[in-house]
This record gives sequence, structure tokens and C-alpha cells, in this order.
Amino acid sequence: MSDGPVADGAWARPVPVPDDVTAPFWAAAREGRLVVQRCGDCGTFQHPPRARCTSCGGDPMFTAVSGDATLVSWTTAHDPVVPGRPRGLPPVVIAVVELVEQPGLWLVSDVDERAELRIGDDMRVAFDATAGDQVLPRFHPAGDSAEGPS
Repeated sequence: MSDGPVADGAWARPVPVPDDVTAPFWAAAREGRLVVQRCGDCGTFQHPPRARCTSCGGDPMFTAVSGDATLVSWTTAHDPVVPGRPRGLPPVVIAVVELVEQPGLWLVSDVDERAELRIGDDMRVAFDATAGDQVLPRFHPAGDSAEGPS
């Protein structure tokens, strides 16, 4: 990731830098779709993206998933957790969610700091624009309304 630009004294979120392995994940996010890798040999889903299947060494392919998940864990970071992030900004709520497609298929996401969270909550993906043309998948409680790419 690279630091986002600072404009008029405001700090922007870091921007992911896609590579050969992760580019399809980020391209799908820009289109408002969540994809993860699934092995063509054994059928296992995996995230984060890797060049080979971590279960059997096979060839993983990106496939669309529902975006539905369960909250596994979360924490609130009150101090800056990203280099260059100034003090005084709202805390960052960091969540681990398990996608419904497979036990143990976890993604890490930040969540709106105003959300009321409980372990086991149903979660749903939404997509938030960052600096530049990058879009991040971001999970929220399933009952909350969320917007698409902004």
C-alpha cells in the first residue's frame, strides 16, 4: 500500500498497490464485486490471493462470492495504525469476517466506528473509493444500509 495524498491538511487512506497476483481482486472491487481465489483442483477458497493454492498447490482462479459474512472478531484502534496517519482522527474499527462460502475464509476490513458490533453478527460487503481509482471492500452489519462505490 502507498500513503494517500494529503490535501488541505487532510489525510487520505492508504491506497492498495495491485500486483500480478492481486490485480483481479482490486479490479473486481472497482466494479463493486467481491471475488476471492478458488482452487481449480481441490475447490478450496483462499484469501489473501496467492500464486498457488495453499491446500494442494493447484492453480487458483478468482470467483465471485456473495459478500455475506459473519463477524469473527473486531477491535478499535485509538492510536494511529498507519504510518503518517495524524493523531486526532476518529478511531479505526478493524474487523475480521468469515465469508459464508467456506469456514475459515476470513477477510480483514475496517468498519464504520459508529457501528454497534457483536461477535457472530451478520455482515455484508460494500465498496468505498479511496484516493485515485482504487476501491476497498468494507464490511458493515447486514442490517445497515451501505452505498456502493463512491
